Amino acid sequence: MKYLFVSILILTATSFPQTERYTKDAENGYMWRAMDDPNLMYNTSKENYLSSILDRFRVTGEKYPEIASLSCREDMNKLFSEGKSDEFSLEDVVKNIDKFYSRSDNLIIPIIFAYCYTIKKCAGASVKELNEYKKDVLTFCNE
Repeated sequence: MKYLFVSILILTATSFPQTERYTKDAENGYMWRAMDDPNLMYNTSKENYLSSILDRFRVTGEKYPEIASLSCREDMNKLFSEGKSDEFSLEDVVKNIDKFYSRSDNLIIPIIFAYCYTIKKCAGASVKELNEYKKDVLTFCNE
């Protein structure tokens, strides 16, 4: 019986290949989805992850692991300077990133770029600009 259980466990584990959770050494949509824990009533993993991004930006001004053209620093500054950053919550950003990753073709995109996509959207980027940004990000990811 013990061997049967172990055999079933091994068969199950190898039947479902593990998805790649990193793109260019940065956590991507697969990692974002893994932050969901159905056993908790309220899970703040995603909010904590995003808070760390904001803290790093605010405190250190450190650049993210991205090429300059894919940054959202200007968009973040625009939201802060126009006082629009108070119009949406971290929970809203999480919902937007969840929606972004609901499309399977977006899962390889690192979380930082999904975050920037959301920030650009909140800062008023047009659909054309957002599509161009996503195209540039996918090109970067596939290089």
